[in-house]
Amino acid sequence: MDNTHNADKAASGWYIALREDSDDPELRSAFEAWLAQDPQHRQSWQDINATARIMKSVPVMQRRKRQRGVRYGGYVAAMGMLAAACLATVLLVPDLMLRLRADYYAPPGMTRDIRLADGSRIVLAPRTALTVHVTPRTRQIELLRGEAYFIVRHDEARPFLVNAGPVTTTDIGTEFDARTDGSKTEVVVKEGEVHVSARSGVPFEKDLRAGNWAEISRARAATGNQGPDTIALWRTGTLVAQDNTIGEMVEALQPWIHARIMVMHGSLMEKRVTGSYDLHHPEESLALIVRPYGGEIASFSPWLAVVTGH
Repeated sequence: MDNTHNADKAASGWYIALREDSDDPELRSAFEAWLAQDPQHRQSWQDINATARIMKSVPVMQRRKRQRGVRYGGYVAAMGMLAAACLATVLLVPDLMLRLRADYYAPPGMTRDIRLADGSRIVLAPRTALTVHVTPRTRQIELLRGEAYFIVRHDEARPFLVNAGPVTTTDIGTEFDARTDGSKTEVVVKEGEVHVSARSGVPFEKDLRAGNWAEISRARAATGNQGPDTIALWRTGTLVAQDNTIGEMVEALQPWIHARIMVMHGSLMEKRVTGSYDLHHPEESLALIVRPYGGEIASFSPWLAVVTGH
Protein backbone atom coordinates (compact mmCIF):
# COMPACT_ATOMS: atom_id res chain seq x y z
CA MET A 1 0.00 0.00 0.00
CA ASP A 2 0.98 3.63 -0.55
CA ASN A 3 2.68 5.09 2.53
CA THR A 4 1.39 8.63 1.87
CA HIS A 5 -1.76 8.11 3.91
CA ASN A 6 0.25 6.56 6.75
CA ALA A 7 2.68 9.49 6.65
CA ASP A 8 -0.22 11.97 6.92
CA LYS A 9 -1.59 10.11 9.96
CA ALA A 10 1.87 9.96 11.55
CA ALA A 11 2.39 13.68 10.98
CA SER A 12 -0.88 14.39 12.80
CA GLY A 13 0.31 12.27 15.73
CA TRP A 14 3.66 14.04 15.86
CA TYR A 15 1.93 17.42 15.82
CA ILE A 16 -0.22 16.54 18.83
CA ALA A 17 2.67 14.97 20.74
CA LEU A 18 5.00 17.92 20.20
CA ARG A 19 2.30 20.40 21.23
CA GLU A 20 1.82 18.53 24.50
CA ASP A 21 5.50 18.00 25.32
CA SER A 22 7.69 20.13 23.08
CA ASP A 23 10.56 20.27 25.61
CA ASP A 24 11.17 16.52 25.73
CA PRO A 25 14.61 16.00 24.06
CA GLU A 26 13.98 12.31 23.34
CA LEU A 27 10.65 13.08 21.71
CA ARG A 28 12.25 15.81 19.61
CA SER A 29 15.12 13.50 18.61
CA ALA A 30 12.72 10.74 17.56
CA PHE A 31 10.67 13.23 15.57
CA GLU A 32 13.74 14.55 13.74
CA ALA A 33 14.74 10.97 12.88
CA TRP A 34 11.25 10.27 11.48
CA LEU A 35 11.33 13.50 9.49
CA ALA A 36 14.64 12.54 7.87
CA GLN A 37 13.55 9.02 6.89
CA ASP A 38 11.49 9.90 3.82
CA PRO A 39 10.73 13.06 1.75
CA GLN A 40 7.05 12.19 2.10
CA HIS A 41 7.36 12.57 5.89
CA ARG A 42 8.57 16.14 5.48
CA GLN A 43 5.77 16.88 2.99
CA SER A 44 3.12 15.49 5.34
CA TRP A 45 4.57 17.52 8.22
CA GLN A 46 4.36 20.71 6.15
CA ASP A 47 0.76 19.87 5.22
CA ILE A 48 -0.38 19.34 8.82
CA ASN A 49 1.24 22.58 9.97
CA ALA A 50 -0.37 24.53 7.15
CA THR A 51 -3.74 23.00 8.06
CA ALA A 52 -3.24 24.00 11.70
CA ARG A 53 -2.43 27.59 10.72
CA ILE A 54 -5.67 27.84 8.72
CA MET A 55 -7.69 26.46 11.62
CA LYS A 56 -6.13 28.93 14.06
CA SER A 57 -6.96 31.83 11.75
CA VAL A 58 -10.74 31.23 11.94
CA PRO A 59 -12.22 34.01 14.12
CA VAL A 60 -14.19 32.87 17.14
CA MET A 61 -17.68 34.44 17.44
CA GLN A 62 -17.57 37.02 20.22
CA ARG A 63 -21.18 38.22 20.46
CA ARG A 64 -22.99 36.31 23.19
CA LYS A 65 -26.03 38.16 24.54
CA ARG A 66 -27.85 35.36 26.32
CA GLN A 67 -27.10 31.84 27.45
CA ARG A 68 -28.87 30.52 24.41
CA GLY A 69 -26.71 32.85 22.35
CA VAL A 70 -23.63 31.42 24.00
CA ARG A 71 -24.59 27.95 22.90
CA TYR A 72 -25.43 29.10 19.41
CA GLY A 73 -22.25 31.12 19.18
CA GLY A 74 -20.21 28.13 20.27
CA TYR A 75 -21.98 25.98 17.72
CA VAL A 76 -21.32 28.46 14.90
CA ALA A 77 -17.69 28.78 15.93
CA ALA A 78 -17.34 25.00 15.96
CA MET A 79 -18.93 24.80 12.51
CA GLY A 80 -16.53 27.49 11.32
CA MET A 81 -13.59 25.49 12.60
CA LEU A 82 -14.94 22.36 10.94
CA ALA A 83 -15.42 24.23 7.65
CA ALA A 84 -11.87 25.54 7.87
CA ALA A 85 -10.55 22.05 8.53
CA CYS A 86 -12.46 20.70 5.53
CA LEU A 87 -11.20 23.54 3.35
CA ALA A 88 -7.64 22.96 4.50
CA THR A 89 -7.96 19.25 3.77
CA VAL A 90 -9.18 19.93 0.23
CA LEU A 91 -6.52 22.56 -0.50
CA LEU A 92 -3.51 21.22 1.32
CA VAL A 93 -3.96 17.47 1.05
CA PRO A 94 -4.71 17.15 -2.68
CA ASP A 95 -6.63 14.18 -4.04
CA LEU A 96 -7.57 12.91 -0.59
CA MET A 97 -10.31 10.57 -1.80
CA LEU A 98 -8.08 9.38 -4.61
CA ARG A 99 -5.33 8.55 -2.12
CA LEU A 100 -7.73 6.46 -0.08
CA ARG A 101 -8.63 4.39 -3.17
CA ALA A 102 -5.07 4.01 -4.46
CA ASP A 103 -2.37 1.52 -3.64
CA TYR A 104 0.26 3.98 -4.85
CA TYR A 105 0.18 7.76 -5.16
CA ALA A 106 2.76 10.39 -6.13
CA PRO A 107 2.19 13.77 -4.44
CA PRO A 108 2.38 17.12 -6.26
CA GLY A 109 5.83 17.96 -7.55
CA MET A 110 7.25 14.47 -6.95
CA THR A 111 7.64 11.34 -9.05
CA ARG A 112 7.56 7.87 -7.57
CA ASP A 113 9.36 4.70 -8.66
CA ILE A 114 7.55 1.41 -7.99
CA ARG A 115 9.15 -1.99 -8.45
CA LEU A 116 6.78 -4.95 -8.63
CA ALA A 117 7.63 -8.43 -7.41
CA ASP A 118 7.67 -9.77 -11.00
CA GLY A 119 10.51 -7.40 -11.94
CA SER A 120 8.32 -4.85 -13.73
CA ARG A 121 8.74 -1.18 -12.91
CA ILE A 122 6.29 1.74 -12.88
CA VAL A 123 7.27 5.42 -12.63
CA LEU A 124 4.46 7.70 -11.47
CA ALA A 125 4.26 11.33 -12.52
CA PRO A 126 3.14 13.80 -9.83
CA ARG A 127 -0.47 13.53 -8.63
CA THR A 128 -0.83 10.09 -10.19
CA ALA A 129 -2.75 7.31 -8.44
CA LEU A 130 -3.11 3.63 -9.29
CA THR A 131 -4.02 0.27 -7.88
CA VAL A 132 -2.16 -3.01 -8.39
CA HIS A 133 -3.83 -6.42 -8.51
CA VAL A 134 -1.46 -9.33 -9.07
CA THR A 135 -2.53 -12.99 -9.04
CA PRO A 136 -0.86 -16.20 -10.24
CA ARG A 137 -2.74 -15.78 -13.54
CA THR A 138 -2.75 -12.06 -14.30
CA ARG A 139 -1.27 -8.66 -13.49
CA GLN A 140 -3.74 -5.79 -13.58
CA ILE A 141 -3.05 -2.11 -13.01
CA GLU A 142 -5.81 0.47 -12.74
CA LEU A 143 -4.58 3.97 -13.52
CA LEU A 144 -7.09 6.00 -11.53
CA ARG A 145 -5.76 9.33 -12.72
CA GLY A 146 -2.53 10.90 -13.93
CA GLU A 147 0.41 9.60 -15.94
CA ALA A 148 2.68 6.58 -15.52
CA TYR A 149 5.55 5.01 -17.41
CA PHE A 150 5.59 1.20 -17.52
CA ILE A 151 8.66 -1.00 -17.99
CA VAL A 152 7.14 -4.44 -18.17
CA ARG A 153 8.77 -7.81 -17.55
CA HIS A 154 7.05 -9.93 -20.17
CA ASP A 155 5.39 -13.13 -18.95
CA GLU A 156 3.24 -15.09 -21.41
CA ALA A 157 1.55 -16.94 -18.57
CA ARG A 158 0.48 -13.71 -16.84
CA PRO A 159 -0.69 -10.86 -19.08
CA PHE A 160 0.09 -7.31 -17.93
CA LEU A 161 -3.00 -5.11 -18.34
CA VAL A 162 -3.36 -1.40 -17.63
CA ASN A 163 -6.91 -0.08 -17.33
CA ALA A 164 -7.29 3.68 -17.68
CA GLY A 165 -10.87 4.85 -17.97
CA PRO A 166 -12.53 2.74 -20.68
CA VAL A 167 -9.16 1.89 -22.27
CA THR A 168 -7.22 -1.33 -21.65
CA THR A 169 -3.58 -1.63 -22.69
CA THR A 170 -2.14 -5.15 -22.85
CA ASP A 171 1.63 -5.51 -22.83
CA ILE A 172 3.35 -7.56 -25.50
CA GLY A 173 6.82 -6.95 -24.01
CA THR A 174 7.37 -3.22 -23.91
CA GLU A 175 7.95 0.17 -22.36
CA PHE A 176 5.06 2.59 -22.68
CA ASP A 177 3.49 5.69 -21.18
CA ALA A 178 -0.19 6.03 -20.26
CA ARG A 179 -2.11 9.10 -19.11
CA THR A 180 -5.75 9.69 -18.19
CA ASP A 181 -7.85 12.46 -16.68
CA GLY A 182 -11.03 10.41 -16.59
CA SER A 183 -12.42 11.75 -19.86
CA LYS A 184 -9.45 11.15 -22.16
CA THR A 185 -6.76 8.46 -22.22
CA GLU A 186 -3.45 8.56 -24.09
CA VAL A 187 -1.04 5.67 -24.68
CA VAL A 188 2.34 6.01 -26.39
CA VAL A 189 4.91 3.23 -26.90
CA LYS A 190 8.64 3.77 -26.45
CA GLU A 191 9.81 0.20 -27.05
CA GLY A 192 8.17 -3.08 -28.04
CA GLU A 193 4.44 -3.46 -28.64
CA VAL A 194 1.09 -3.15 -26.86
CA HIS A 195 -2.50 -3.92 -27.74
CA VAL A 196 -4.96 -1.10 -26.98
CA SER A 197 -8.75 -1.51 -26.84
CA ALA A 198 -11.66 0.62 -25.66
CA ARG A 199 -14.50 -0.95 -23.66
CA SER A 200 -17.01 1.87 -24.21
CA GLY A 201 -17.50 5.02 -26.24
CA VAL A 202 -15.72 5.02 -29.60
CA PRO A 203 -14.86 1.44 -30.70
CA PHE A 204 -11.09 1.05 -30.79
CA GLU A 205 -8.80 -1.96 -31.25
CA LYS A 206 -5.20 -1.57 -32.36
CA ASP A 207 -1.63 -2.80 -31.84
CA LEU A 208 0.85 0.00 -31.18
CA ARG A 209 4.59 -0.27 -31.75
CA ALA A 210 7.56 1.97 -30.90
CA GLY A 211 6.71 5.59 -31.64
CA ASN A 212 2.96 4.94 -32.07
CA TRP A 213 0.42 6.75 -29.93
CA ALA A 214 -3.34 6.59 -29.43
CA GLU A 215 -5.64 9.17 -27.85
CA ILE A 216 -9.12 7.94 -26.96
CA SER A 217 -12.09 9.78 -25.47
CA ARG A 218 -15.80 9.04 -25.34
CA ALA A 219 -16.38 10.89 -28.62
CA ARG A 220 -13.29 10.22 -30.73
CA ALA A 221 -10.13 8.19 -31.20
CA ALA A 222 -6.93 9.30 -32.93
CA THR A 223 -3.54 7.73 -33.62
CA GLY A 224 -0.18 9.03 -34.75
CA ASN A 225 3.58 8.79 -34.44
CA GLN A 226 6.39 10.56 -32.60
CA GLY A 227 10.07 9.99 -32.04
CA PRO A 228 10.64 7.40 -29.31
CA ASP A 229 13.34 9.60 -27.77
CA THR A 230 10.72 12.30 -27.07
CA ILE A 231 8.41 10.00 -25.08
CA ALA A 232 7.95 10.49 -21.31
CA LEU A 233 10.59 13.20 -21.01
CA TRP A 234 8.90 14.21 -17.76
CA ARG A 235 10.90 11.40 -16.13
CA THR A 236 14.02 13.52 -16.65
CA GLY A 237 12.27 16.71 -15.51
CA THR A 238 11.79 18.09 -19.02
CA LEU A 239 8.62 19.50 -20.57
CA VAL A 240 8.77 20.08 -24.32
CA ALA A 241 6.30 22.30 -26.16
CA GLN A 242 5.89 22.02 -29.92
CA ASP A 243 3.38 24.68 -30.93
CA ASN A 244 1.25 23.84 -27.88
CA THR A 245 -1.30 26.23 -26.41
CA ILE A 246 -0.62 27.87 -23.07
CA GLY A 247 -3.73 26.07 -21.82
CA GLU A 248 -2.10 22.73 -22.64
CA MET A 249 1.12 23.81 -20.95
CA VAL A 250 -0.71 24.90 -17.79
CA GLU A 251 -2.41 21.48 -17.70
CA ALA A 252 0.98 19.77 -18.04
CA LEU A 253 2.59 21.92 -15.33
CA GLN A 254 -0.24 21.71 -12.80
CA PRO A 255 0.79 18.36 -11.21
CA TRP A 256 4.29 19.75 -10.63
CA ILE A 257 3.08 22.80 -8.68
CA HIS A 258 1.45 22.68 -5.23
CA ALA A 259 -0.57 25.82 -5.89
CA ARG A 260 -3.68 25.73 -8.05
CA ILE A 261 -2.99 27.65 -11.29
CA MET A 262 -5.80 29.95 -12.41
CA VAL A 263 -5.53 31.85 -15.71
CA MET A 264 -7.70 34.96 -15.51
CA HIS A 265 -7.10 36.15 -19.08
CA GLY A 266 -9.04 33.79 -21.36
CA SER A 267 -7.33 34.62 -24.66
CA LEU A 268 -3.94 33.87 -23.11
CA MET A 269 -4.87 30.17 -22.95
CA GLU A 270 -5.00 29.98 -26.78
CA LYS A 271 -1.55 31.48 -27.40
CA ARG A 272 1.02 28.98 -28.65
CA VAL A 273 4.54 28.25 -27.44
CA THR A 274 7.50 26.14 -28.49
CA GLY A 275 10.44 25.37 -26.25
CA SER A 276 11.88 23.20 -23.50
CA TYR A 277 11.03 23.85 -19.85
CA ASP A 278 12.36 22.60 -16.51
CA LEU A 279 9.80 20.66 -14.49
CA HIS A 280 12.05 20.81 -11.43
CA HIS A 281 11.39 24.57 -11.37
CA PRO A 282 7.75 24.70 -12.52
CA GLU A 283 6.99 28.21 -11.24
CA GLU A 284 9.87 29.66 -13.26
CA SER A 285 8.80 27.60 -16.28
CA LEU A 286 5.25 28.94 -16.01
CA ALA A 287 6.61 32.48 -15.98
CA LEU A 288 8.75 31.78 -19.08
CA ILE A 289 5.67 30.45 -20.87
CA VAL A 290 3.29 33.35 -20.17
CA ARG A 291 5.56 36.42 -20.06
CA PRO A 292 6.22 36.67 -23.82
CA TYR A 293 2.47 37.33 -24.16
CA GLY A 294 2.27 39.83 -21.31
CA GLY A 295 1.26 37.30 -18.68
CA GLU A 296 2.18 37.86 -15.04
CA ILE A 297 1.88 35.53 -12.04
CA ALA A 298 0.55 36.63 -8.65
CA SER A 299 0.76 34.23 -5.70
CA PHE A 300 -1.97 35.09 -3.19
CA SER A 301 -1.33 32.09 -0.97
CA PRO A 302 0.73 28.86 -0.96
CA TRP A 303 -2.12 27.12 -2.78
CA LEU A 304 -3.21 29.67 -5.39
CA ALA A 305 -1.26 31.16 -8.32
CA VAL A 306 -3.17 33.55 -10.56
CA VAL A 307 -1.99 34.30 -14.10
CA THR A 308 -3.10 37.69 -15.42
CA GLY A 309 -2.57 39.22 -18.86
CA HIS A 310 -3.06 42.35 -20.94
